[in-house]
Amino acid sequence: MKTIITRIVLFLGVCFCALPASAFIDINLQMQLGNPSGAIVDTNNHNHYLVQRSVEALDFSDSLGEPVWASWDLTAADIGSAPRSSSFFTDNTLPPNFYHVTDNDYTGVGAIFFTRGHMCPSEDRTDNVTDNDAVFLMDNIIPQDGTNNSGVWGTFEGYCRSLTSANELLIICGPSGLGTTRIPSGKAVIPDYTWKIAVVVPTNSGTALSRITSTTRVIALKIPNSAAATNSWPTYVTTAAQIEADTGLTFFTALPTDVANALRNKVDGPPIVSGFTPTNGMPGDTIIVTGMNLDSAVAVTFDGIAASFTINSGNQITAKVPTNGFNGPIGVTTTIGSAVSTNNFIITGNGNGGGGGITFSGVLTGWDVSGSTNFGISPLPPTTTAPGLTAPGLVRGGGVTTTGSAAGRAWGGVGFSAGSESAATNANQFVTFSVIPAAGEQVSITSVNQFDYRRSTSGPPNGELQYAVGSGPFTDAAPLSYSSSAAGGASLGPIDLSSVAALQNVGPGTNITFRIVNYGGGSSGTWYVYDKSSSSALDLAISGSVTPIVSLPPLLTWRQLYFGTTNNSGTAADNYVASGDGLPNLLKYALGLNPNIAATNAVVGDISTGYLRLTASHNTNATDVTLTGEVSGDLMTWTTEGTVIDQNSTVFQVQDTVPVTGGTNRFMRLRVTNP
Repeated sequence: MKTIITRIVLFLGVCFCALPASAFIDINLQMQLGNPSGAIVDTNNHNHYLVQRSVEALDFSDSLGEPVWASWDLTAADIGSAPRSSSFFTDNTLPPNFYHVTDNDYTGVGAIFFTRGHMCPSEDRTDNVTDNDAVFLMDNIIPQDGTNNSGVWGTFEGYCRSLTSANELLIICGPSGLGTTRIPSGKAVIPDYTWKIAVVVPTNSGTALSRITSTTRVIALKIPNSAAATNSWPTYVTTAAQIEADTGLTFFTALPTDVANALRNKVDGPPIVSGFTPTNGMPGDTIIVTGMNLDSAVAVTFDGIAASFTINSGNQITAKVPTNGFNGPIGVTTTIGSAVSTNNFIITGNGNGGGGGITFSGVLTGWDVSGSTNFGISPLPPTTTAPGLTAPGLVRGGGVTTTGSAAGRAWGGVGFSAGSESAATNANQFVTFSVIPAAGEQVSITSVNQFDYRRSTSGPPNGELQYAVGSGPFTDAAPLSYSSSAAGGASLGPIDLSSVAALQNVGPGTNITFRIVNYGGGSSGTWYVYDKSSSSALDLAISGSVTPIVSLPPLLTWRQLYFGTTNNSGTAADNYVASGDGLPNLLKYALGLNPNIAATNAVVGDISTGYLRLTASHNTNATDVTLTGEVSGDLMTWTTEGTVIDQNSTVFQVQDTVPVTGGTNRFMRLRVTNP
């Protein structure tokens, strides 16, 4: 039995522990996946002698002078602060007719750039000194190339430990390619490769074995035991089946045959979305998503909106189009990465493919002035307006008159005579037009893509396009220059507005007003929006997009706020620790903490009432997670029975009902669940 320090342990689901506690490293936990070589405790079996101890199980070969395989269970409780042993030890519990490898037998391996390579690593057993010393027994050691051992092998060991915040790992590893080359003493064979298989089991109640399914993540590596092992660990990913072929071992014998077959053929890696069918559909329709490495999927999205899904295999997922989804790529997030399709899925049957809102791209509003006479009416309603928008019309400012004769097929006025932009603004010598997004919609302006005009010889040669959002001030967007030979009409080139941040994603009911301020003309000079082409084509038009505003769940809103994405992946993943305090994102969210700032005493345990009690801050906006307290007598079986929630508002506090007196083991943890 061992004692571990106050800690936060992340379990998939998600669950957190936060009290001093005691736990067992059980000899029966170290070989849960089975005995891949059929090793037995037989003093006459010099090739496959079974060694079982509390920290690991292994098949020791007296013939090779090293283990054929080593197997162990890894949880967050196994990782503590015990120091690394300063010595290696001979295992004198091996049969007396076996050679007992000593530390001195490895003298001289440094000269050939080899090391004493742990199978079960020291840092996986730092809960106490006794357990750490146990993995320094020489029957846990193989001759391992220094580049391999201190590089990719050590990096992958660290990666496995990083997964314990949400998982329990069942790990087995060993050497392969065992020929006749030996270390200088001749007491151990130098293998050509090292291999490792890690089965990553989400933490929950029951044994790890009971939680393994055909979709459980399996990472299998085969790494050259030489100075050539210089790449990152994903480079060496293979299948357990390949390692079986190399070694003659049979893995996963303790699992059902169908599950074992699925696991041994897994190739770990980031997901790939290669396609989907059909390419369009209505909310609720079933879509087949195809690709690779999809069997550990934790989320499927349609343009960022979560969808329900079923994993069919590593190459296929069945998903349902969400009711609030809209046109965009299909994304898949797995336990190790995310991917999106190269093509967009198109929503049909709900108006405009926007999940009940409007999704539109193109001309937002525009005017064909071919029917205007005598300067045209003010306001002049637009010829076209995109769905989801209101456009009041072209309006003359109070300083623009409509005296004298007017050109046909034109809308405009007289009197743009101010000498400067500011003077024209003060004299109201401008024209305006607006767009307003409807309820539930937002608009982005990308350009004034059509601008046909006409001016008389004494009309204004200069102008400025300005914009104002809501009640904000007008801001210059682009200077305008009207040709002096434009009596027959001319066109300005497109005016790009896509980089104007204020004109992007403007919310419902917000008036976006454009103002054309003209100046420098004579008192009787005219200026018009003009039907230059003498057709029904638009003569003034602005383009952009209208999209529905999606009301995100609180957790997605929180991710967007702190990480700039709604995806449960990368640094925004629920189990990612964004700061150095060991607290995963989902816990920070539930407790109302900034994930990017290290926290202390986020969850506090005490026995001041005579009972185990947990106290934590509580994010009352986190309505999509549930906080519960669980108790256990053995750290294996957990239950909410026997707990009482004292507070559940801005503070969450839960208390056990069994008094701490009496000498009974009692443990408490905090579980945070996001359905």
